[in-house]
Amino acid sequence: MYFENIKGQEFAKKYMINSIKKGKVNHAYMFEGIEGIGKETFANELAKILLETSHLENAPDCIRVKPDGNSIKIAQIRNLQSDIIIKPHKKYKIYIIDQAEKMTVEAQNALLKTLEEPPEYAIIILITNNKESLLPTIRSRCEVVKFTPIPFVEVKDYLVSQGVESNRANLLSAFSRGSMKKALELSSSNDFYDMKESVQKYIETILSKNMVEILDIPSKMEKYKSESITVLDMMINYFRDIMICKEHVDKNMIINADKIVFIQNMSAKITYSQVSKIIDIIEDTKIKIKGNCNFNVSIQVMSLNIYEVIK
Repeated sequence: MYFENIKGQEFAKKYMINSIKKGKVNHAYMFEGIEGIGKETFANELAKILLETSHLENAPDCIRVKPDGNSIKIAQIRNLQSDIIIKPHKKYKIYIIDQAEKMTVEAQNALLKTLEEPPEYAIIILITNNKESLLPTIRSRCEVVKFTPIPFVEVKDYLVSQGVESNRANLLSAFSRGSMKKALELSSSNDFYDMKESVQKYIETILSKNMVEILDIPSKMEKYKSESITVLDMMINYFRDIMICKEHVDKNMIINADKIVFIQNMSAKITYSQVSKIIDIIEDTKIKIKGNCNFNVSIQVMSLNIYEVIK
């Protein structure tokens, strides 16, 4: 069976298996989706299938192009063009361009000529987490295969299979945003758990209704500026756990199960309606920060708005 080791990506699997069985493999693909969801692994598996090998390291007809420094340069694409005219040992010759969005405009324009008239044996796979960074003419000449975030349950089950404790796997899966790579990185990160403890203190400060301490939250959060969205997601998950606790539903749905006492204590301090409004405020703050609004001002406004809800 094809692609058995790929987590999630049922559409991509079905689409490519169907193409392979019908003998209708395209000359150019664009695998697009967030980082860490299996695009490169999928490309490798596809190459193994088409080249009829189990080890790509020894496959001369699988050529990789990766950024040289911060970009993929025109010289790298010209090397590809020089190589692509050499016929393969078997039926196919496969080129995998990783982080394709990092191609310079000159490199993209050079590649365009190859995409327009590829040799019949050539298959070019562009892997990207941002297809909009590529020229429209590049995108239009590729079959775009959309890769989606891996389902929460599949991420959790995989982590558990790797020896991660169930409650911890539950937490990591929630913050991975469907990225297996992110989940694995978080599982070995001490910073993640330090951040989680800090977020708990921020919530305690906000719910204490101490205005002086609330005004100091932005300066305390400054050290996590580069991870601001993760911090805000942590806050949202805490408040969602509080909401679940107030609804008296299945406690297995609580993400921060290791902090159940804290969650129960916090749930006694605010109403369901207040929790709902607080989550909306934090979501709005995420949008502002993603839109490059000033970090300190955004966090200050968020803290004050939450204070207005609970005072």
